[in-house]
Amino acid sequence: MTETVWLSVAPQKSQISSKFTMEDRVVPAAVREDNAMAHRGGGHLAPDLLPQKAIEQVGHKIKRLPNLFKINGFLCVTEKAAAVLRAHDLGGGGLYPLELVRRDGVTPVPGQFWALNFGAKKNALSIEESRNIHGHPQHGFSPELWAKDDDIAVTPNALEGADIWGDELVDTGFFVSPNLGAALHKAGLAKAFHLMRCRVVRDRTGHPE
Repeated sequence: MTETVWLSVAPQKSQISSKFTMEDRVVPAAVREDNAMAHRGGGHLAPDLLPQKAIEQVGHKIKRLPNLFKINGFLCVTEKAAAVLRAHDLGGGGLYPLELVRRDGVTPVPGQFWALNFGAKKNALSIEESRNIHGHPQHGFSPELWAKDDDIAVTPNALEGADIWGDELVDTGFFVSPNLGAALHKAGLAKAFHLMRCRVVRDRTGHPE
């Protein structure tokens, strides 16, 4: 099996947290936090729960945003990243316009920005074959901060369906297909997405799980 599946560990990375705060649309803080936790594991959300407008925090002057960044824990992208994503199968997810403004609440930040919504879940994580993960089947698994390429193993189920997805057993991180992974590498976005190579394995009988 030569096709490569990738796990994005971007949701674990504090350095991609932007200095913007999403507009309060009367969603209780605790609920918004729960939504963000579901989102970081590739969970699908109603589009109106995603950031639609965000304001630069006081004391910060953002000159440039990474191509994949977080607002209140929700993953968002620049147009460069969005162009790659929209050329692939996002399942039932999509990209939704995001308005970023300076701390005066009026002046727009130059550029086009999008909130990323996931739309597919797969059951492909091979717990037995993976290394450097922690968690529990009932609560979800996360890669350790020191995990590296080939530590995480997935079954051939990962090669079917959407090009970007969350896994039923992973609570932090999302996966991308060989095609999308190759496109992100070609566009110079692999580092921005914090991609980690996964092994595609079979069950102990040698048959696809």
